[in-house]
Parts: sequence; C-alpha cells; structure tokens
Amino acid sequence: MNEQIPESIESSRNAPSLDNVVVVLSRTTEPMNIGAACRAMKTMGLKHLRLIDPLNPKGRSARALAHGAEDILENAEVVETLGEAIRDALVVTGTTARMRQLRKRALLTPANLADHIADHSRSGKVVIMFGTERTGLTNDEVDICRYLSTVDTDPEQPSLNLAQAVMLYSWEIRQAMQRAHAPGSSSQPRNYIPPDEAVRRPEMRVRHPHRTTKLPTQIELDNMYAHLAHTMAAVDYTEAETIKFMTYLRQLHMRAGIVNWETHIYHLFCRRVLKKVGAPRFPGLPGAPDTEDDAGG
Repeated sequence: MNEQIPESIESSRNAPSLDNVVVVLSRTTEPMNIGAACRAMKTMGLKHLRLIDPLNPKGRSARALAHGAEDILENAEVVETLGEAIRDALVVTGTTARMRQLRKRALLTPANLADHIADHSRSGKVVIMFGTERTGLTNDEVDICRYLSTVDTDPEQPSLNLAQAVMLYSWEIRQAMQRAHAPGSSSQPRNYIPPDEAVRRPEMRVRHPHRTTKLPTQIELDNMYAHLAHTMAAVDYTEAETIKFMTYLRQLHMRAGIVNWETHIYHLFCRRVLKKVGAPRFPGLPGAPDTEDDAGG
C-alpha cells in the first residue's frame, strides 16, 4: 500500500489567480484618486478593492474618474480598520516611498513584489496596500506587511500620485501573472523572463507528517501574536518590551515564512506557560478559530 502523503503547499499545483489579489487603499483623502485607482485596476484585470476609512469614496468625483470601471467602485468594500481590510489575507504586502528603519534594505522592486504576489495567489487572498496620499502607510501598517516595495524614482520628485502607483503595481502584477501562466492573464509578454527562483516561498519546502500545510490567514496570525502578548504580560513583560519583541518576531516570520500548524506550536507553548504561572487562559480574538484542540507537533 502506498503511503498517503498529506496535502501541503509544496505539493499544491494551484494556478496563480488575479481573482485572489485584493487592493487596499488606506485613509484616502482625495475621492478622485479612488476612482482613478478603480480604472487602473480594471485595465489590468484586478477587481477587488477595499477602502479603509476613506473620504467620500463613492461620490461624484470618484465616479467621474472611474469611467468604465464603475463596477469596481460600486463593489469596493468600505471598512473602518486595518484588521477588517486584511481579515482573510494569507499574505499582506505594502508600498512605500520612504525608507523604513527596519526594512530599508529589504524593499523589493515592483516586479519582484509582483512575482511574490502571483506566487502566493496560488494559495489564497493576497493584499497589496497603499497608504494615504500625504504620508503613506503608517508604522503599524508597515509592520504587518510581509513584503514592502518601493519605486525607484528621481530624487527631485520621489513620490507617485496614489492612482499612478496603483496603475504601476497593477501592471507589474499582470506581467507576473503572465510569467506564471495565470488563467485569464493573456499570453506571455514579448519580453518574457523566467521568474527568479528566489521568489519561491520558504513554506514550499515545509511538510508535516500528519497535518495539511496551509498559510495562516491574518486573523490566525493576529490571534497567535495576541496569545503571545497575553502570555508575556503574565510573566511581567512591560508593554514597551512586548511591542518591541512582537515587531522583531513579525519580521522574522515575514522573512522565513510561517504555516498554519507552526502557529499551533506557539499556542501550545503559551498555554503551558500560562498554566505554570497560574494566569488566566487567553480567550482568543473575536472571529479567530478555536485552537484549544490543537495537538502537539
């Protein structure tokens, strides 16, 4: 009898999908940029837009600039918080025009980011996030991004208009989908270049003898980090120490990757620590899946 091998990301043969790419605009202050972003998205085959606390997102100005892409605007989800916007994402990516202290040497080119997005889209929802027009992504938004990208612009005019940035990245995502032979992304471009092997995810090499291997959703990751923070508070970490620790831990996971059953290891560890010190159990975040029945790895 042949040994049954559990399903894993490594053995997955799902095709990349434009339908799994979600564009998130955070705290947009100019409605015309929302409309122009809708038009840019539709031109490149993207259709899912989420708006975090925008200003007048579906008014006359936005509709005027969304010419031909009114359906994208009409179907755009308007939410109040970052957590709502990325709730079902397996991977969150972001764009920035500013060098970030922790990530300044890890900023990807738009093409490189697009290859990662196409690859991750084989498994589920991937978010690409754009910040507000004046200041871009907040530090909290940056911290939750696994990948960050910047555009190499001229120093005299270093920042793109929001809609221009959406257009540029949408085009790169479409090109990456073509390189990856995504259905509906048309034929290979004439300047086809095989994607760099470095884009392959570390998770692709992970396999568990008894569990399926999938990428955790954002709510599953947030629940794990919240459990860790709850446990650290129980053993007298200060709030500042916890924030610093979590920031570095997120960076580690973003570089190395993490899969669903690896998050269970953290839950098991935290439950044992809490039991040992006699602290209250972690109740879990609202909407997060129950982890109480997780078995050891």
